[in-house]
Amino acid sequence: MDDASELSIVIPLFNEEANIGDLFAGLNSMRSLLPDRTEVILVDDGSSDKTLLELAARTLDYPKTVLSLSRNFGHQSAVLAGLEASRGQHVVTMDGDLQHPPEMIPEMLVQHRKGIDIVVMQRVDDDVASPFKKMTARAFYALINTLSDTKIAFNASDFRSMNRQALRELLALPERRKFLRGMVPWIGFSSVTLAYSVRPRRHGRSKYSLAKMIRLALSGITSFTAFPLYLAGLFSLMLFICAVCYAAYVIYIKYIAGTAVSGWASVLFVLLLIGGFLSLFLGLLGVYVAAIYDEVKQRPNYIVRSGRKP
Repeated sequence: MDDASELSIVIPLFNEEANIGDLFAGLNSMRSLLPDRTEVILVDDGSSDKTLLELAARTLDYPKTVLSLSRNFGHQSAVLAGLEASRGQHVVTMDGDLQHPPEMIPEMLVQHRKGIDIVVMQRVDDDVASPFKKMTARAFYALINTLSDTKIAFNASDFRSMNRQALRELLALPERRKFLRGMVPWIGFSSVTLAYSVRPRRHGRSKYSLAKMIRLALSGITSFTAFPLYLAGLFSLMLFICAVCYAAYVIYIKYIAGTAVSGWASVLFVLLLIGGFLSLFLGLLGVYVAAIYDEVKQRPNYIVRSGRKP
């Protein structure tokens, strides 16, 4: 493409009006260290504050494109909108709350010049994340890496860079539920992991609520492994065998040995155990059915209200 940039920086934003000034100042301070043909794509993910007005009013030392989505579609969809609008030979995605340091971008480009296709940034957030977030993140990555053949680096983030070839293959994946942290390693290509220190947010609070984190985790698990379904089938088979054996035992005691059948408390316990497992497995099945339902609807991941459409 004649109008292609050497570098595209994609930044999703949701209610970040207080951080826009610092974000632009941080990007402008990197001007001499980034390629001349650098574009910045800012995706307003249906903000309810003055984020969009701040993006339009402030100046940036790069060509900038502001995409305004028609509503809040979520972080992954906003990132996807920016990726599909990008034209750079290398594309960096980073958050707009300044926890992803733009100072790392030159080192990411150095790795690309060495022939690396994908640069994955790994968070070091011992002083920033809460103990609960650390514990749940550790549990999630351990679980998905145990169940799935696609391995995701522990504490991997959406701060990453890709060359155009890797990005083209990523965007070609047809699923509607996007879990980019898993999709990027799934496509393969050469990659390297760099560590970065997470900065405290200067203004506001994280927009990732517990409910959003749970939905993201469920999307990741259902997208990259069907092992829980096989595990549910295995447990169901084991429970069925145990039930058959217990039924045979009851028949033997009553009709062959001729003694009274006792231990109804244990029978009740077994029934409750089986019922609990069945309820759990039905709920698990429901999660996968919901994922299938989202896929077959074929709704777009986002709708652009204003800005350049990809």
